[in-house]
Amino acid sequence: MKNLDHSQLQKLKNEIQDRKAELIGIGLKYGLSHQETIQFSQRLDDLINVYVRESAHKKRNGSIRLRCDSKRLE
Repeated sequence: MKNLDHSQLQKLKNEIQDRKAELIGIGLKYGLSHQETIQFSQRLDDLINVYVRESAHKKRNGSIRLRCDSKRLE
């Protein structure tokens, strides 16, 4: 994935928050060990990893300084 700008990072952060809410609903509906819940959780993990990687890249390069607010991602 190419380096994301500030706007793209914010959109990704918002998407992560939305997907997290969806995951909670899926977990409540199917249970935590159901295949659909696990797959959705893995896709959410992928988004979080991209966000963390891109945020760290911006910090290393002295660009936009964003932090991953773990409380909002929980």
